[in-house]
Amino acid sequence: MSVLKKAIKDLKKYKEYILYTTKSELKVQLSSTFLGYFWWILDPLMYMLVYMLVVMIIFQRGGENYPIFVFAGLVPWKWTVSSIKDSTKSIKGKSSILQQVYLPKFILPLIKTLINTTKYLFGIMVLLVLMLFFKVPYTVHLIEFFTVFFVHFLLILGLGFILSHLGVFFKDIDNILDFTLRFWFYVSPTLYGLERVPEKVRFIWWLNPLTTIYTSYRNIFLEGISPLYLPLLGWMLFSVGLIVIGLKFLYKFDKNYTKVI
Repeated sequence: MSVLKKAIKDLKKYKEYILYTTKSELKVQLSSTFLGYFWWILDPLMYMLVYMLVVMIIFQRGGENYPIFVFAGLVPWKWTVSSIKDSTKSIKGKSSILQQVYLPKFILPLIKTLINTTKYLFGIMVLLVLMLFFKVPYTVHLIEFFTVFFVHFLLILGLGFILSHLGVFFKDIDNILDFTLRFWFYVSPTLYGLERVPEKVRFIWWLNPLTTIYTSYRNIFLEGISPLYLPLLGWMLFSVGLIVIGLKFLYKFDKNYTKVI
């Protein structure tokens, strides 16, 4: 049985557990904050305002509709980094449960990704409201958001599977991950457009999947045109490859995790 078929079979078997745990963890996170659901809306807005202060006021950069430009990069980035960090700790963080009952390990990073995906979709709703506020027109291309979303989700999931495995065996993974994510943030066009990157080295930026993903989101929300379908197809295949590799690790070492954690 291929690893994907095995994962699909386990996904069906543990579907109720995945949905229940995702809802439960979301409720716990809500109950631990005074503002509850409102925080999911306020958080991306505050995130955007900080960078607007730095870029538009202090450095006198930005341009027309820059708040939408930066928000369309920051919200996907926050989804990416939160999911990756939570997934890395997902197996080690459930050591007490795994000592008592069996669970396919890929379920744990999947749940963390679903939790952060819920918050991300709240951020997208805020983006749609901001578009009205800044008079950025809605177009039929908004429906193409789901194509970019799907590819982005697969990328996050693939990275999450691999890092959830590494997070069990490497004690320094958090420090390495913090540095790597910080570097990835600055070499991704989150706060700046690709036109600011020298043309002779711009091809290097296209080796970063977030360049295609950010550009596609901005095409949809800001430019009113289609996403970059051909590069997205390439990154989708790449992401599926990451998922398969991650699943192979998680199934291969399935019985070893409880001995280590």
